[in-house]
Amino acid sequence: MGNLWIGTPGALHEIDQAAKSFDRSAELGVNEFKALGGRVTLTRNPSAVRRVKLGWELLAPRHARLLDRLARRLDGSGPLVLVDPAAGNVLDLRQAAGKGDPGQTGMNQWFKVSVTGTVVESATVPGTFSFTATDVTGKLAWRARTWSNFPVAPGMRVSFHAPGAFAALPTVTAQVDFKKADGTYLSTVSANGPLVTATVPAEAAFATPCAAPGAIGTYSLAGACLTYGGPAEQDVPGDGMPPMGITGYSDTPARPQPYRSIGLDLVEVSSATG
Repeated sequence: MGNLWIGTPGALHEIDQAAKSFDRSAELGVNEFKALGGRVTLTRNPSAVRRVKLGWELLAPRHARLLDRLARRLDGSGPLVLVDPAAGNVLDLRQAAGKGDPGQTGMNQWFKVSVTGTVVESATVPGTFSFTATDVTGKLAWRARTWSNFPVAPGMRVSFHAPGAFAALPTVTAQVDFKKADGTYLSTVSANGPLVTATVPAEAAFATPCAAPGAIGTYSLAGACLTYGGPAEQDVPGDGMPPMGITGYSDTPARPQPYRSIGLDLVEVSSATG
């Protein structure tokens, strides 16, 4: 497990002091209706909304000043990137399971980085996706649905594990491409095998995980994992990296000065303006 990072893409800051309180529960959006006869009916929103509550005591001044800037939107309205140290897999929940919206191409979650190969939806199980490699050069990349690429910061450790169907092949390779803040390519770290781990280089603001089965065939996309801070493992449920907005902030001077007790409430947002 690594440390918490927070900020905007290209300007992430590490908070290396553990929060005393940390609640990362998802708001499921479930409503319960009880009829006169006692029967219960449930309705729920299609997607759960992530809420995070953080609290620090005796937080170092440099960290407190950073959180104050973000809470008061001094560097812009956001949305913010939150690298959750408790997240074992920052891929989207359905993406990690090889699933997506039925009838779609899957290109909002994956894209090919080779001339050959295609992402295909199962004809028998709608919303389940695979990668078809028509030759040994076929290679696939994972896309962050909100950020297009996964936000990172120099010095951070990232680890990627290819899907289970890829990992079962002796020819599989895994890699992570690093890109600058403007999206231009910077460098690549690759490994023969299903697992690759790398240190984010200087100037990098985004990472794109990739995998190649190295053999002709159609392979399920279930089981992939991208982890920050620790080694990636196959079949870890995805937590995603949703855009966040700050909805609550408390700042209490602590003893000894200049340390401060900070509280921060964040919620997953579609956008953050104003």
